[in-house]
Amino acid sequence: MSRPPNDVSLSRAISEIDLNVALKAVQAQAETGPRYTKDTLLALRPKIKSEKDVEHVEIAEVSPDTEGLMTPPYHAYPKPPPPTPATPINGASVGASANGIEAADTNVANINGSAPVVVAEQPKKKKKKSSGKNKKPNPTGFEEFYADPPTTPDEHEEECDLYHETRPFADRMETCIQRYRARRKLDEVRSNILTKYFMLGGVDSTSKAFTGGLDKETVENSTAAEIAAIQASDFLQTGSKNAKYYDGSDGWVVDFESVVKGYFSHRVPRLFPLDSEDEIKTIVSVIRNFLNYVLQHAVCPEYTENVMAARFICEVAEKELWCIKQLASQLPGDFNVSASTLYGGKYEAISLDNAAWGGEDADLLGVDLGISVLQAERIFKTGIAFAGTDELFVETMKADVYITKTESKYFEVVGIERASLLSIEEYAAIKDHNGNAGFIKALGVIKMKAWGGPGFDEEDLTDAEAEAAKAALEEAGDTTESFWLEDELLQYCFVGMKVDVVVRELNIGIKFFDVINGIYCSFHTVLPNEKMVGWKEPVPNTRPPPTVEDPEVEERAFEAIMEDDLKQDQKEFEGKK
Repeated sequence: MSRPPNDVSLSRAISEIDLNVALKAVQAQAETGPRYTKDTLLALRPKIKSEKDVEHVEIAEVSPDTEGLMTPPYHAYPKPPPPTPATPINGASVGASANGIEAADTNVANINGSAPVVVAEQPKKKKKKSSGKNKKPNPTGFEEFYADPPTTPDEHEEECDLYHETRPFADRMETCIQRYRARRKLDEVRSNILTKYFMLGGVDSTSKAFTGGLDKETVENSTAAEIAAIQASDFLQTGSKNAKYYDGSDGWVVDFESVVKGYFSHRVPRLFPLDSEDEIKTIVSVIRNFLNYVLQHAVCPEYTENVMAARFICEVAEKELWCIKQLASQLPGDFNVSASTLYGGKYEAISLDNAAWGGEDADLLGVDLGISVLQAERIFKTGIAFAGTDELFVETMKADVYITKTESKYFEVVGIERASLLSIEEYAAIKDHNGNAGFIKALGVIKMKAWGGPGFDEEDLTDAEAEAAKAALEEAGDTTESFWLEDELLQYCFVGMKVDVVVRELNIGIKFFDVINGIYCSFHTVLPNEKMVGWKEPVPNTRPPPTVEDPEVEERAFEAIMEDDLKQDQKEFEGKK
């Protein structure tokens, strides 16, 4: 092969080329046919492997008659990508093994005359198995933005049959409750919340004892709907003789709103801890989620408005229950406590100056010692000076102030007047006897009217007393009474809130709260169902009653029952040994 030209001669030769003539010559050459012969093309193929699992790399030899670099023929389609060059290691052939297979040496010469090179295959990286620590838990159905998956045509057709209006309401609601439980991941807390709600509404949600699990044959030969029906624990006992469950008779009324009102206003505060706002939100979210399910699946279209009203009560309950929780630990407030301490109310006996026991360890013992007489006088009279009139302040400063009337009343809040920003700043500037400012809190006004009471238990009144109480309530009508209360407490009060309080009135015309017996929601409702929650059907008593001849027969019967239980426990204990 001739020696390639130097840079100067090559540049001069290129400058003398007529590019137009060269382009026409190249195109004419491409039209005449391929430039390579058949033998040349076949020489490009790799040779057949002579040894098993050995790969040979061959490089086509360039003809010695070819001088310089030839211009490739003109083609309209783009050029193929160049081959990946081999990576030489120390300029020598490389023998590599990949997955236990060794590469054989090749006797192929490079174009530049260098030693042949073989590329080593890189070992495959093993995929790391997931440990599962960062795996997200399955949705429970109670997440904030959770939405049920879209209903398929088959599911829609099935639900149209299950919730058709021709089916009795009890059957549709029973199916809805069972399917809802199956489609939600209920933990112990949420399941208890839902069970208490269903039982208040007349649903038999008692646990099924001694049923055991499903055997393999039942699971394999049953559909998902049949398995859900077997595992169901909620039923509407139509035709049941037990009066505590809904039986479809005229004595029962379908009212979603009233059940939700009774559940949140009466049952929840007595059965569940409401120590934090999150606990209240959890209880409300479970009931709201169920009502949304009823609306979404059109279980009872005839009660749609009633279900939506019940869902609105859930929103109200979430706010009011938390406000009531705050007020329960702070009422009656410093102003009312001061009046009670000074003028012979409940807090007079437990003030710091009159406490008979507790002393310095009162906080550790959990004793509420109220406030001192000096603090009470400063708080009460400062409040009268700011919120009352000059004449009232003069009457308050007299020594002959005393309680003239004490009444236990039921009130409903009808108006709230918060303290102004200016008065709050004025109160904050007042200092106590130690020179500390900010201990006296600004007062606002809460307006109330008479309320009929929570209605838990009927009072044992004569007919005349009952008529008098009813007449007094009607006579009070919409007459309002005003009371002073700290502004920081008024922020938690709301119109419609109901209270059971002991009110004391001074001879100068000031009324104050002495004892707070109860605080209730604006939608407070006590259902007749509450009386049936723990109801059990009576059964005949087989024990003989006591008589004059044998007055201790009943005691002997109880002793016999206790002995039988003791023997049974002893047998079980010995059997476990």
